[in-house]
Amino acid sequence: MERETARKLRPFDKQFVQFCEKYSEGAHMLKKAAHSQSTKSIYSRGVYFLTEFLHKDPTAIVTEYTKDIKASPYDAYDKWEKIFDHFAEFLQDKKLSSGSVKVYYTGAKALIDTNVPRSMRLRTETPEANSRTIPGITLENLKKVYGMCNSRERAFISVLKDSGMSCDDAVRLKVKDLEGFERGEQFAHLSVYRQKEKVEYETFLGPNAVDDLKAYLELRKQRGEKITPETSIFGTIYGEPGGLNQAALATTFARIHKKTGIVISTHRLRKFFETYMALVVRHPIILKYWMGHKIHKGRDIEARYIIPPTPEQLALYKQAYANIDITGATVESRVKALEDFKKSLTPEQQETARRAGFPMRKTKQVSEPQAEGENCVDGEHCQRVVSEEELPKFLTEGWTATLVLPTGKIVVQRT
Repeated sequence: MERETARKLRPFDKQFVQFCEKYSEGAHMLKKAAHSQSTKSIYSRGVYFLTEFLHKDPTAIVTEYTKDIKASPYDAYDKWEKIFDHFAEFLQDKKLSSGSVKVYYTGAKALIDTNVPRSMRLRTETPEANSRTIPGITLENLKKVYGMCNSRERAFISVLKDSGMSCDDAVRLKVKDLEGFERGEQFAHLSVYRQKEKVEYETFLGPNAVDDLKAYLELRKQRGEKITPETSIFGTIYGEPGGLNQAALATTFARIHKKTGIVISTHRLRKFFETYMALVVRHPIILKYWMGHKIHKGRDIEARYIIPPTPEQLALYKQAYANIDITGATVESRVKALEDFKKSLTPEQQETARRAGFPMRKTKQVSEPQAEGENCVDGEHCQRVVSEEELPKFLTEGWTATLVLPTGKIVVQRT
């Protein structure tokens, strides 16, 4: 059953939703097209901008569109296509990003499409958003940021980078959701429902997050806050009930950026988790599952057998945790974690791992290469010296880590 998100709207968001809900057409659109609080906020703002552009309220807009369609569908489609083309330009003139233009345009379009029969819906093309890949934060920069943060900020960072959770999922976390935490265990299990994908999934927290949360919750107790199973993990500065919403968490990370000079966000921490856990958890199906991505069993053949029971997932998570440990792990321990994981597998498990895409070649001890280029002997054995940030890319391409140099760089080999 679909769970209702606990995200609260800010007063700035509420004014747009309340405006939209004043009109039966706007309320119907929100009910049909917006299934989360964040989508309600965005679509309501799109409707508001359309009314601002046309100088008409939502009822008048839907009424005019319906009247035009009934009079002459071809003329109506042409008229409203031009209207929405100009509306897109109107949004662009507000200096909005291409992504914002797209979602506000979609919300405005939904006002009409949800209030007319399917055959009468708008025939316009939604503007494309100019997407860009947001990189994950590097381990080195994350350690710098972590060292400059207070107890509250450290807890937020640790929970996100240990779990790989999205912002929307994370802000709904409560103390009761951390299985094993109150028993004092160093690894906590989380059973989560992802609103965006409408899937249930599992993930974990490691010692960094567990220790930081203990310190943070103890601090909140000392400040007079009563900690219960219903207490939000992502608390406000002053301990108001309900905890943070997505926008407030983004503001927290904006302050950290201003303080440290290093860009950090929930998305970059999620990418960090995916990148560094892939050093051991090589098969993408398991990482997809831990991160709340929908697994399409028809296309992902391995999905029927790759997701193991929770105890086995935890064992794999523990093997990989050295790669995301920002308080005690060294480069050597992270590289060693990969090799130890390989050695721990039985022959049957190794064969399954090979089929699933794990690189299972044996590590060969080699002397330090003289240069950082690619060195091949008779076209067979190739070595490169790479940085720790480059290591995940090479491992996913089938290279094997063979040596950690005193400089902190790593020798990788391809056979």
